[in-house]
Amino acid sequence: GAGDLLDHVTSQDVVTFTGSASTGLMLKSTPKILSESVPFNMEADSLNCIVIGEDVVPGMPEWDIFIKEIRKEMTLKAGQRCTGIRRIFVPDNKMEEVWKAIASSLSQTTIGNPLNEKVRMGSLAGQTQRNEVKDQVQKLLASSQIVYGSLDSVEVIDADATKGAFMSPVLLMNDKPFTATAAHEVEAFGPVSTIMPYKNIDEAITLSKLGKGSLVTTIVTADYKIAK
Repeated sequence: GAGDLLDHVTSQDVVTFTGSASTGLMLKSTPKILSESVPFNMEADSLNCIVIGEDVVPGMPEWDIFIKEIRKEMTLKAGQRCTGIRRIFVPDNKMEEVWKAIASSLSQTTIGNPLNEKVRMGSLAGQTQRNEVKDQVQKLLASSQIVYGSLDSVEVIDADATKGAFMSPVLLMNDKPFTATAAHEVEAFGPVSTIMPYKNIDEAITLSKLGKGSLVTTIVTADYKIAK
């Protein structure tokens, strides 16, 4: 909470916000911001994506880069980053290979007290934040399934899983990204990402655009034409 901070702004102030679209809308509607015409800049619900090219197969450096990047983006700051990867687009004939490779990579992520040198991922910002992330994942589960991780349990090092706001990385799979659109609209601001299939590069482009105002799209390919 910011107390009554926004009750004291004037037309000489600027408010800049990053976070969820719903919170941003609430803040933007504050009476003082409206009456004083306070400039309000909002960066919200960034459903960033990563696309692996049809040319990339296991054994290629690009394959390793792709898997490593997803793990990093899902676990760095426990996924609490506006540039975190929320949507993963993969050729439909490589879906199983990819999600299993991501799951294997995520399984190496040790969670717990960041002061312990063995730990690679700490807790979320607090219990409230963890509850919000879980609520958002429930919305995603209406059209997806968990292929790695758990909402109910997490193994931690040098910490108490019940007291700390720890959460397992969660990888979801959505087989019908064109009709089940929650993954393009709902951001779980934590270590959560959804893998989805595409049939050709045009589909990959269309799907990436469904994220609307996303900050980042990454394409991993060894083919300059695909990248272009």
